[in-house]
Amino acid sequence: MQAWKLADAPKNDKFQYTHFAHKINSFDTAPKKLLASDSRLRPDRYALEQGDLSKAGFEKSSLEERQRAEKKNREEKGHKFTPKWFDFANEVAATPWGDLEVYQYNGKYTEHRAAIDGSSSGEEIDIKSTEFNPWQYEDLAAN
Repeated sequence: MQAWKLADAPKNDKFQYTHFAHKINSFDTAPKKLLASDSRLRPDRYALEQGDLSKAGFEKSSLEERQRAEKKNREEKGHKFTPKWFDFANEVAATPWGDLEVYQYNGKYTEHRAAIDGSSSGEEIDIKSTEFNPWQYEDLAAN
């Protein structure tokens, strides 16, 4: 009895991704009105897919600089980062990398998606034209 079989590698695959990895990273499987924070929109990921390693490195570095600047700004203002789609479970898990807070899904993304998917707007949106924006502080420029 065979319990599992490795699927053939996808054709024209440069990065040895599985079919599943291609599917979850594809715009073809993306929901309409993709969130601006969806990783499919990351410019570094897109540049890497296109084989432009120099641009991918630059974009990754830019994202990391922006992330550090936002964290610094948040800490200076005394704000705490609060995830939108997860709530703290009042639990801490010990890991080899230290203690980590445990979060649980709060269902708000499902509600958000249902509202978007059920909207009567017939407006077609080009998903690829959505700019990647995971930032809490919209107007923050990297220092």
